[in-house]
Amino acid sequence: MRELLLVDTSRPVVGDGHILARQRSLPTYVWTPAGAGPYPLVVFVHGFDVGPLTYQRFCSTLASSGYVVAAPSFPQEDPSSGFALERGELPEEATDVSFVIGALEQGPEGKDLDGAQIAVVGHSDGADVALMVGYQQGTVDPRVRAIVADAPDPMTGVVVPSSAPLLLVQGTADSVVPYADSRIVFDQVSAPKYYVSLIGADHLPPIEGGTVWTPVLDNAVADFLDATVVGRGPGLPALAGELGASPLVRLETG
Repeated sequence: MRELLLVDTSRPVVGDGHILARQRSLPTYVWTPAGAGPYPLVVFVHGFDVGPLTYQRFCSTLASSGYVVAAPSFPQEDPSSGFALERGELPEEATDVSFVIGALEQGPEGKDLDGAQIAVVGHSDGADVALMVGYQQGTVDPRVRAIVADAPDPMTGVVVPSSAPLLLVQGTADSVVPYADSRIVFDQVSAPKYYVSLIGADHLPPIEGGTVWTPVLDNAVADFLDATVVGRGPGLPALAGELGASPLVRLETG
C-alpha cells in the first residue's frame, strides 16, 4: 500500500453554498498486487464519516485477488479532511472518481493498469457514488465496466441505460440504511444485476471484517469482478450457484 496526493485544480470544495477550497485534494491509498502487471483497476469509495483506511482489510484482500485498488479520501465525507461533512456533495464525488481514474492512468501508476478493465466499488454513501458513476445521468463514466454497491440509498437522479453489470449487497439487519432501499435500487437498474442479501448482517461489520459474512462478501465481489471486468474464473453461473448454496445469503438475479 502507498498513499498518493491527487489534486483536481479545476473544481472547488463547496459547502453550504460557500467555496471552502479552490481545489479538491484527494489523498488516495493504492494497494497493488505483488508481481508484474498490468492489472485491472478498482476505485473504492468509502462511506460517510469514515475514511479509506476503515476499509483497509477489504481493499488489501481485493488487491490480493489481482486488482490495483485505489481508495480516495473525499473532502466532505472523511472526518480527517478538516471540512464539515456534507452529503450533498455526492455528485461531486462521482466526478472525483472519474478524476482519480484519469490521474492514475496518466501518472506513473499507469504502467501497472489495464485501462480497459475498470470497476467501481462503494459502501454506504460510497455505494451511492458508485451507482452515480455507473447509471446516473451527468455522472456516468463509460470507462467503468462494472459496479459493486454495498448498502446504497436509492438513486434520485435520472437513471440511464447501461450495460455495466451491478453487484448489489446489503445486510438484512442493516441498522443504518433501510434494507428495503436495496430493493428499490435493484428495480432501478436495467443492466445485468445480482442482488446478494446477507441474512442477519448489519451495515459496516461484514465489509470491515471479522464476521461470518465477511468471506462470503469478499469472494462474491472478487468472483463478480473476475467474471465481468476481467473475463476470468468460473463465471457468473458458478457464482450464482455458490451463493445460492450458502445459508448466509439470499441471491436474486435480473
